[in-house]
Amino acid sequence: MKKIAMVILAIFLASCQSNEQIDEQTSSDIEVTNNVEASSEEESEEAVIISFVGVGDNLIHDSIIADVYQEDGSYDFTPIYEHIATDIQDADLAFLNQETILAGTDYPYTGYPAFNTPNEMAGNMADLGFDLVNGATNHTLDYDYPGAIHAIEVWSNYPDLIYTGTYLSEADRLRIPTIERKGVTFSFLSYTYGTNGIEPDTDWRVSYFDEKLIRDDVKRAKEVSDVVIVSAHWGDENTSEINDFQRYYAQLFADLEVDVVVGTHPHILQPIEWLEGEGGNQTLVIYSLGNLVAHSLEDFNTLGGMIHFDFVVEDEQIGIDNVFFEPTVSHYTADHQNIEQTRRGFKIYKLKDYTDEIAGEHGLNGYNGIVISQEHYQDMVDSIIPKEFLK
Repeated sequence: MKKIAMVILAIFLASCQSNEQIDEQTSSDIEVTNNVEASSEEESEEAVIISFVGVGDNLIHDSIIADVYQEDGSYDFTPIYEHIATDIQDADLAFLNQETILAGTDYPYTGYPAFNTPNEMAGNMADLGFDLVNGATNHTLDYDYPGAIHAIEVWSNYPDLIYTGTYLSEADRLRIPTIERKGVTFSFLSYTYGTNGIEPDTDWRVSYFDEKLIRDDVKRAKEVSDVVIVSAHWGDENTSEINDFQRYYAQLFADLEVDVVVGTHPHILQPIEWLEGEGGNQTLVIYSLGNLVAHSLEDFNTLGGMIHFDFVVEDEQIGIDNVFFEPTVSHYTADHQNIEQTRRGFKIYKLKDYTDEIAGEHGLNGYNGIVISQEHYQDMVDSIIPKEFLK
């Protein structure tokens, strides 16, 4: 870890004391450890807890845009997220994968295959409480580099969050985004496997997977932060199987002592695991959180989830504890006779609250023989997510 000005715990304690001098100390004395076994009862009263929640692909199709259209010509996405809003607001750090680009009104608002999401999305997500927003996806250049530039400008209106993965300048690309919580500095790096064959106008516009660049980024991130979080846009769509590309880079991140990797893009849940780095460290890797919201016509694409865990600062060490996965459902209603044109009423539900009565109203019921139920979704979760990460 990078040398910092003072001991993290000392910073925390100093906030409750006056006129007290704190000696400078390097953060090489503050180690990142991973302990999923420790219980909260074992933590001392002096422990600093920084809570984290991460969600998957915010995939905004035409039907979702139409569903949130307001009479005054604006768009309001917030009702979609009302059942998870408290989780986002209560977390010290909240991560979102903004799958679709905010390319602006110079282009039509569109869904698949070239997405352009209304500008209001940025303000809605900021108001919900997201702190870390990934902008490096395969759709970053759907409206070429002017669309990507517009998205950066829109998100920059909300300085309390970090939007990264695409950049206005080479200097921006070289700058390590950081955010501080309770005396701990977190860096946030983003990478995508590609941009659907669309080439950027410069080699720094979008952050792509590149081993040399990643090694350099992580090295510099460790020099300016205590914890390194990576957003990885990778994997094969519509399969829960982890591919070789994911395995290679996941291990690289572990070997570089990245602390957490949050995976996105497959639009389906994939496993979670701890990977041991070559230095003996443990890296938490969430390969895919699935879709947060989507209008998909496959049941597995309407199942996603939130990853929860705590960064625990205790005895001059930073650990990761209380890791658990909470499944969510992207719900909508539809006229079964014309499902592709009538999807509406989009809501995200926690699976634990998704009663069979609500499930019976899902627009997918009866489509291609699909039967939606809480048990059906839970069976899918149990087949993908290891038990150690389920409550």
